[in-house]
Amino acid sequence: MQSVAVAKSDGSAARQRAGWFHRLKKRGYRAKRPAALPTASPLRIGDYTIARIGPEEAGLIPDGFRRVYGENYLSSAVYDTEAIGTALRSGEQISFLARHVSGDFAGHIALRRSAPNGSIYEISQGIVVAEHRKAGIFRHIFDAALGMAENDPTCEALFGTALTNHKISQRVLSEAGLRDVGFEIDYVPQRMLSREGAAGPIATVVQYRSFGRGPVSPAYVSPALAGWVWRLLRTGGEAGPALPVVRAQLTRRTCLGEETDLPRFDMARLTLEEAGDDLPRLLPDFEQRSAAAGRRTAQVLIALDRPQAAAAIESLRPLGYAFSGLLPRYLPGSAHGALLYKSFGRPNFKEIQPYTEQASALLSDVVLDWHFVTQNKELVHESLPALDPASRGARTVPQRMA
Repeated sequence: MQSVAVAKSDGSAARQRAGWFHRLKKRGYRAKRPAALPTASPLRIGDYTIARIGPEEAGLIPDGFRRVYGENYLSSAVYDTEAIGTALRSGEQISFLARHVSGDFAGHIALRRSAPNGSIYEISQGIVVAEHRKAGIFRHIFDAALGMAENDPTCEALFGTALTNHKISQRVLSEAGLRDVGFEIDYVPQRMLSREGAAGPIATVVQYRSFGRGPVSPAYVSPALAGWVWRLLRTGGEAGPALPVVRAQLTRRTCLGEETDLPRFDMARLTLEEAGDDLPRLLPDFEQRSAAAGRRTAQVLIALDRPQAAAAIESLRPLGYAFSGLLPRYLPGSAHGALLYKSFGRPNFKEIQPYTEQASALLSDVVLDWHFVTQNKELVHESLPALDPASRGARTVPQRMA
């Protein structure tokens, strides 16, 4: 079976610049969580046993991934036995293994605290080796991980990012109640998926499920996107409002955030916790560095918990940055993140195969938004009713291009 989800970044390959972006080391950057949750008893399913593993078994994971992907899995972190052991020991990663009665490695899946907000889990690294794919074992290891996330009272939400050049991994997450809230356009380079016949870079779809825990997080956005963001929050089960900010202004201080180079994914990313008034001056340098390094995409992830987020969005869109969705609760303080991106070539939309009607509608809006932004036209969305917050759930659809 294909990987259920790809990691949000490849930390071993990423080169992070201290430069003009301050590191996200403010208080509350990572929520305090227990180092380990109670270990569930092994589950016997036919000829297979499913169990959570400890750090002493970390070496089984790289061996399993080599059997499926060789050395070409999307994240090189799965081959680092020492790092995996450390993550398992600290509770930053929780891994479940399926073993055949013969003792053979059959499959793996992980819950990872990969987000800046340590109170949400990413479900990722899902594999089943070829010899055991007909046993239907993946559904059971997935359910084991899902059950642990559901039963962790400190876990606010679960997210995964599924490849979109096929529907298998999208279906697994969708059937578990995760909803489509965004796309990371051209996230996986074609060279990583050439054996699957990909003709170009492939997007991932962000799938998300809220457990209704943690603080209610607002989303301050530009009026043109407020209805769209509101709809995505409701799709993901979030109760926080989308607040349109008229005449938004950037703060009169330096941007607070992080710049990350992701050469493995041909992408450079800015994560903005707070957008300062130097943002318009700094973006050209960021783009020039990204393009000179051969990156295909410049991505900006903006925390929406402050009014200046709306000004940051309004600053980016005339410069060619299109909106592709949300990473709910992903950032410090459970702040929602808005995904904006600028492609240095034409995005490979044609190979995206949405599994759900929800994802198809979102993709239609994302493609249309890219057309409007790159042509420097104003994209018209339905407005949020100003006096009736309860009526803000009306679907916001861009006017279709002729």
